[in-house]
Amino acid sequence: MESTRIYKILQGLSASQQNRFLKFIKSPYHNVNARIEQLAVYLIENTRNKDPLIPKEDIWSKVELKVAYSDLKFRKLCNELLERFEKYLIIENLETNKILQSNLLLDSIRKNKHELLAEKHIAKSSKNITRVMDQSSDYYLQKYFYEKTIQNLKTNYEKKVDLKKGKARSYIQLTENLDAFYTIEKLRIAIDQRTWQKMYKTEEKIDLGIPLGTIDKYKFSNNPSVKIYKLMYELYQVEESTDNYYSLKAIAMSNIDTFPKDEQREIFDVLVSYCIKWVNKGDMEFHKETLIIYDWGIDKEINLNKGNLSPTSFRNYVVIGLRVGEFDKVEQFIKTNTKILNEERRDNALNFNLARVEFYRGEYEKALSYLNYVNYDDIWYSLNSKSLLLAIYYELEEFDVLENHLDTYQTYLRREKSIQENYRKMHLNFTKYVKKIYRINPINIQHSMKLSEKIKSEKSVINKQWLLEKIDELLPKK
Repeated sequence: MESTRIYKILQGLSASQQNRFLKFIKSPYHNVNARIEQLAVYLIENTRNKDPLIPKEDIWSKVELKVAYSDLKFRKLCNELLERFEKYLIIENLETNKILQSNLLLDSIRKNKHELLAEKHIAKSSKNITRVMDQSSDYYLQKYFYEKTIQNLKTNYEKKVDLKKGKARSYIQLTENLDAFYTIEKLRIAIDQRTWQKMYKTEEKIDLGIPLGTIDKYKFSNNPSVKIYKLMYELYQVEESTDNYYSLKAIAMSNIDTFPKDEQREIFDVLVSYCIKWVNKGDMEFHKETLIIYDWGIDKEINLNKGNLSPTSFRNYVVIGLRVGEFDKVEQFIKTNTKILNEERRDNALNFNLARVEFYRGEYEKALSYLNYVNYDDIWYSLNSKSLLLAIYYELEEFDVLENHLDTYQTYLRREKSIQENYRKMHLNFTKYVKKIYRINPINIQHSMKLSEKIKSEKSVINKQWLLEKIDELLPKK
């Protein structure tokens, strides 16, 4: 039973979602089968109480008193409950889409010829559309369906009168809404293709199907959606120019609330990816831009998943902020936003990243004290805490402790089977170069310079910039 789709789904619902589904399943309009209702009640109570599931035969006896158990009948009952849940999802989704509700109602009025309702609901639907903030492609598609239904509700005589009086606006709106939907979707698909193309280095041809110049000829002056997606597309087309980035950032920040959450995330991801590209090129201005975009994303809850920030986003912010010396800003970010990480990651994220901040400040003893609270059960924190400890011992010139830690660190890297091979290699190379640096004779300048060049050409090593800084400190100043 634990492996059935319906049990897993009900188990994953929040308490409020479970209550709404129970209300749905108890409604005779949606369900008249008492066995389905009783099965839903039992399974939800079981997930809430976290009780062990009883055998399927015993569950059957709770919901069916007259018919003997058979596996086929029980599976059929579970499937029927799953079908009711799927219908519940449709209705829940419909409840949140007022324009779609209006369109479905108007279409039903048209099909069933309820003329008495038509005039009332045309006016009401028009108000619903004007009140909606959503400016996504789906919004324009639903507006198109609305205008089309209005046209279909009119008699041929009414259409002819409208044309004679010059009231052909609804036809214009039909084409404008359809153009907006088509253009936005074409741009979104092209952007998605471009993203995958860059990620997997494919040569798939991207055919937008619309010349960018043609898009400008459409009457989209009051349509931020088209502007935003066109700028997103152009970011990929003209990657070396930053003008489109700043234009996109400005219009996105002004209009982001008019997009549904999934499209907000698309826009955010493009902005962050563009910033990271320039960060990887060493552009200091885009280090700061990345922090601005992350702060905006968190403030608007764009890059949160069920209220949680991803560990990758958290780490990116800290690393990028420290590179540009924003120590106070990063410290405040850590203390403020640790609470929106998954609960099991919070303590490690807080202590490890505060240790990083103190390391960058040169407060090595404080960094050590924070590392004492890091739990090494997490492989990522274990590896990176060990590498940070090594750097701290070097900075403190605690070379005896460093030697002992090096041995422990290298042994761990060779023996721990859960470490991915690329990470193992990067960390082993780091320990190798640290050992060479602290053992180097500072008088031998040639040796130091050769080691510096070797580190620069090394592709598989962590903390490369710090290693190069330590080498540079050994060379005579010009």
